Amino acid sequence: MRRIEGLAQGWLLRRGDDSAWLSPDFEPEGWESVTLPRSNIELPLNGFDEKSYQFISTWLRDLEISAGDLGAGRRQLLDFEAVMTAARVFVNGREAGGHEGGYTPFSLELTGLLREGRNRLAVVVDSRELPGVPPFGHVVDYLSFGGIYREVFLRVVEAASIASVFARPEGALKARKRLRLEVEFAASTSPAAASLRLVAELRPAKVRPSSPALATASLELAPGSGAAELLFEDLEGIDLWEPAHPALYSVLLRLEGAGGEIDAVSVRFGWREAEWRPEGFFLNGRLLKLRGLNRHQAWPYVGYAMPERVQRRDAEILKRELGLDMVRSSHYPPSRHFLDACDELGLLVFEELPGWHHIGDEAWKRRALEALEAMILRDRNRPSVVLWGVRVNESADDHDFYTRTNALARRLDPTRATGGVRWHEKSELLEDVFTFNDFTHAGGKAVLKAPRRVTGLRRDVPYLVTEHDGHMFPVKRFDQEERLAEQALRHARVLDAALGSPSIAGALGWCAFDYNTHKDFGSGDRVCYHGVSDLFRIPKYAAFVYASQVEPSERIVLEAASLFAKGERDAAALLPVQVWTNCDEVLLYRAGERIGSYRPDRASFPHLPHPPVVIADLIGDRLAGEGFSARDQRLAKEIVGVVLSKGLQALSWLQLLRMGHLLFRKRMSFADGERLVMRFAMGWGQADETWELAGRVGGKEVARRRYGGDARAERLSMEADDEALFSDGVDATRVTLRLLDQYGNLHPFAAEAVELSIEGPGELLGPSLLPLLGGASAFWVRSSPEAGTIRVAARGSRFAAETRIASGPRP
Repeated sequence: MRRIEGLAQGWLLRRGDDSAWLSPDFEPEGWESVTLPRSNIELPLNGFDEKSYQFISTWLRDLEISAGDLGAGRRQLLDFEAVMTAARVFVNGREAGGHEGGYTPFSLELTGLLREGRNRLAVVVDSRELPGVPPFGHVVDYLSFGGIYREVFLRVVEAASIASVFARPEGALKARKRLRLEVEFAASTSPAAASLRLVAELRPAKVRPSSPALATASLELAPGSGAAELLFEDLEGIDLWEPAHPALYSVLLRLEGAGGEIDAVSVRFGWREAEWRPEGFFLNGRLLKLRGLNRHQAWPYVGYAMPERVQRRDAEILKRELGLDMVRSSHYPPSRHFLDACDELGLLVFEELPGWHHIGDEAWKRRALEALEAMILRDRNRPSVVLWGVRVNESADDHDFYTRTNALARRLDPTRATGGVRWHEKSELLEDVFTFNDFTHAGGKAVLKAPRRVTGLRRDVPYLVTEHDGHMFPVKRFDQEERLAEQALRHARVLDAALGSPSIAGALGWCAFDYNTHKDFGSGDRVCYHGVSDLFRIPKYAAFVYASQVEPSERIVLEAASLFAKGERDAAALLPVQVWTNCDEVLLYRAGERIGSYRPDRASFPHLPHPPVVIADLIGDRLAGEGFSARDQRLAKEIVGVVLSKGLQALSWLQLLRMGHLLFRKRMSFADGERLVMRFAMGWGQADETWELAGRVGGKEVARRRYGGDARAERLSMEADDEALFSDGVDATRVTLRLLDQYGNLHPFAAEAVELSIEGPGELLGPSLLPLLGGASAFWVRSSPEAGTIRVAARGSRFAAETRIASGPRP
């Protein structure tokens, strides 16, 4: 029988490779005790030299092997999910093999190298940017970090075993469906195949394996079989995998011999039909306009090395908090845990091979093809993955190389389309989908290029915008309000244009989260502030653009892109204020007095499901009782709106003339007009500084938010993403700190730092002294192997907060 043992615990880490550990008598002293996944070094938040992690390190662990594991015909393999950048593996001083490339899994045969009892496993990790290994060879706009940053397993199997399974659901739109299983066996399986039988059981993925199967199929293996195909036919009552209802199924395959079960493998998948047409992307026969973002898998302090829960949390943020349809795994395959969550949440994925701009020599290309193959073999059963990226991001055309990548993808998985991200127009189209990074929009009227202009073709082809905004307008979460608001508007304009184009499948913005990068990019501190959220996954205003596009039946979003402070914007401007919401009406109150009702700006954003509500005046309905006609009210609101958004100097001569005429007709002086503005708009000296937004859907109030020009830091909020962790020394959760004002909103101005402390079975990831950037920050807590209660506290000069996280064994 197959046995899989996780090797997360018991590792020792030391910088360098002096080969002393090769001695059978070597006893490590002064080595750091670590668990996996782990980076080779803890890093600062920003401003560090990227060479800090580019070194060779040695990782040691003892393996206990039983006599049963070494039984006749049994094989022992070591499975690495990813090591950055290259690894050489030794067992008891003998080299077992190695691997180059930091983003894909690999396995090494240990059979014949192990002995009963204790065995010394050593992994020498080279985390330098090796020029012969993708994505390296030239500059790269992201950091790769270093270490054994994904899981490692010991796998023991019989001589006869299942090597891979490709589940191919068919007939998604038919009443009766089929499932084709393409199974490959380990090479050592073939000689014994005459006495082997393959049995498969189909079940919904959420039920227990002991539950009755929906269907079963079996096959007697012919002598010398290296592969087999099983069919489930005439399947009824199968639910489709949909973004709103991601129905998943699993098939359990058992390899049986004369003495019973020899091997068993379970595979998860879903029925869905994904089709890319010139008219857009169709899922299960229905057009789906794609709203998405790009995502890097990096976090502060630990780089790539985050466990399952944190990887899954990113998918939850993208789907549940931002309401995305699709994520692009820029620019490499992500963790399987992230993709597991995408499968379960209904989040579509565009997954691509490692690379950035540069194409190397033939050996480099061979490694790229190997990475592409490993990616597809790992993830081709996933219903969330609907597009393979087979070009190096933004690279030049290379006909021969990209002919090979496309051919490889289509051979390994003929069920999915291929795409390849480019930045230059009229690039040769070898893929099924023309995927293009369109950075046209720079704040003016030009938003997106016409697809035919980009492709250079006289016909429409499937076309997806794979990046926009980003470096065109980098924004720090602690930037001035107007810049944050403009970033949101730019994302909204591009998204609106893409949704309104019948020849564009959708748009994936650059990007979801800020990320650390090389000296050649970013803001001088090794950070690209291109995200709609920051490195800690704390949202900027642009995140609310995406969040507000979900239907109100799913959740209500009501977020003002303003602090309602009189001096935050240039020239003390107060307007306009965009309210990112899925409500169909917003009421504005000031000091308890109703100002007016405001509707979504469908004129400016005709294609967004939920355009922002734009508050362009602060007079509202209040002139109705002052003897002003409806026409005069509109004129007054227009004039005051311009003054409060751009200043008095922005008024045109025609507006000044019309305003003068209004004052003359109303027998008002210019000073009277100024007092009117001060009364209804600026409110200097006003005792009550509260503003309230009430969101309505169908005439019923569904949400209310309060803001204040008199906001002050009042308390420190501490919130963990999870109430409980597994006590395995690996599990982790994010804890977010926010300075809140008296209205419950983030207060971004107070320059505070807090000292973190932790008690109980857990440890902090990152420093214990934490600045609150723009009023907020976050850190991660990792569990220890012991169960108990983790108590985390933060204390600053004025405020303190604490939280508790339970830690216990897996159920």
